[in-house]
Amino acid sequence: MRRVALLLVFVIAVALAASLYWRGSPLMHGAAAQNTAEQARRDAAVPVVLAQARRMTLPVVFSTLGTIQPTASIAVTSQVAGIVSEVDVTDGAVVKQGDVLITLDARLIDTQIEQAKATIAKDNAGIDKAQRDLDRVNKLLKTKFETPENAADAQTMVDLAQATLASDQAMLHNLQVQREYYTIEAPVSGRIGTVPVKPGSTIVAGAQASPIVTINVFDPVYAAVGVPQKMIADLADDKAQGRAKISLTVPGRTDKIEGAITVIDNAASPATGLVTVLATIANKGPVLWPGEMVNADVIFRDEPDALAIPNEAIQTNQQGPYVYTVDGEQRAHARPVAVSRSISGMTVIANGLNAGDNVVTDGQLLLTDGALVSVRQAMVGG
Repeated sequence: MRRVALLLVFVIAVALAASLYWRGSPLMHGAAAQNTAEQARRDAAVPVVLAQARRMTLPVVFSTLGTIQPTASIAVTSQVAGIVSEVDVTDGAVVKQGDVLITLDARLIDTQIEQAKATIAKDNAGIDKAQRDLDRVNKLLKTKFETPENAADAQTMVDLAQATLASDQAMLHNLQVQREYYTIEAPVSGRIGTVPVKPGSTIVAGAQASPIVTINVFDPVYAAVGVPQKMIADLADDKAQGRAKISLTVPGRTDKIEGAITVIDNAASPATGLVTVLATIANKGPVLWPGEMVNADVIFRDEPDALAIPNEAIQTNQQGPYVYTVDGEQRAHARPVAVSRSISGMTVIANGLNAGDNVVTDGQLLLTDGALVSVRQAMVGG
């Protein structure tokens, strides 16, 4: 029994000595150092998000603010003076062309028209009498009981009566035209503002008279923007080819509304250097109101095969814009780029990158040229 106990103590002592030997060996120290270096290397890598530069079709766009304008704004005035007898519209009403807006008291001119009609009836009776006299004189002239002079005088009386009738008919027509002015109709379809006149109000005629109502055409409307003069030549060319349009959004709304550019003003503003451009926009509903400010994208054309990267990849220093690219060895490299434009979250690169290059979109603040990176994720759609 004593021999068994001594043998067990001996085995334990040998095992302990072997363990101490291997822990102190150079081989074990080398393996530990390698593991530590590998861990340090992993800890030194900067985590980043990558996206790939790729070719795509993107529009050539100039973004700015615009205003909505009516395609026509008509200040309705009266061509005759009078007293308002009826107001046939309410404030803010939608009217169609030809709808009655205001009716004036027309009793006086109606009386004048009746008088003119009576005068014409009298003229017709006078013509009949003068024609009978002429016929009688011509018959007597054949029997030598009348002279040619009397026949000529009778013909003159007929001519005078007919001239009088023509004059009085013109007078009646003039009164009838004026009578139409006593019913004021909408010259265009649109929406009116407030109606300042009421029944009993006196309407003043003439160029200095205040408008009775103002009608704005709501469908279609114009979207008006100012475009820098240096862009106008390209825009005019794209408009001629039917490609230029304006896409707009109303602040607070997400839906986009588009319309073709139909008007480019004939001069630039000396104060701003901008040229006013108008797009005709269908306005069913309506959803756009004259005077409203909108966010507008002037779309010149669609450019195919544009090299684009996400906006987040672009960094700027004193030398200009640059991006970090990542090579096959997971090393980041700062690369200057020339930016063409930005649209819909993407930046179009004029030069400095190739399709397929991996660019850093997140984590740039911790990067230096040649830094080691670890990819956290690839940016979808980049």
